[in-house]
Amino acid sequence: MYKRQGLGRGGLKTDVSGLQELAAVQAQLLPLDACHIEYGVRSGALPHRSTGSRKSVSVTPCSGASVSYVSISVPEELQSSQVAFDMTRSSVSAPWKILVDKDQTAFPDLKQSLERLAPLIVEKYPEALATESQRRVDSERAWQESKAAERARKEAAKTSYPE
Repeated sequence: MYKRQGLGRGGLKTDVSGLQELAAVQAQLLPLDACHIEYGVRSGALPHRSTGSRKSVSVTPCSGASVSYVSISVPEELQSSQVAFDMTRSSVSAPWKILVDKDQTAFPDLKQSLERLAPLIVEKYPEALATESQRRVDSERAWQESKAAERARKEAAKTSYPE
């Protein structure tokens, strides 16, 4: 039922996705274009992100390299300093693995947090992903326009002097 895995410096994690009590949560999150969901991860697990946060959930999409991850704010009443988990899967059609340090996170707390966070993620993630994707498209367009304007300015400068 449990499979222990090492995940970076965050310590030994156990896959608890086989527990029947978590099946409903996994089913809610199954349709999302997401391959990694992280909450409250202990320091050092992913140094490129602000780890250890209970104020947000980090969700990484499966498809599209334009967005590396989306952060979803967690309302204060849903936050838990007692819970840290990683949910991961290899594709949209793959089942979720729920990885947790059993020495740090009690099962009742994990279950409650997942049950509270899943509806929030289902509601907020698609819009947050679309917003971040559009922001990146707009940023790329502005950068390309800036490069084109700079090239035009330099070309105009070359021909601006009398011969």
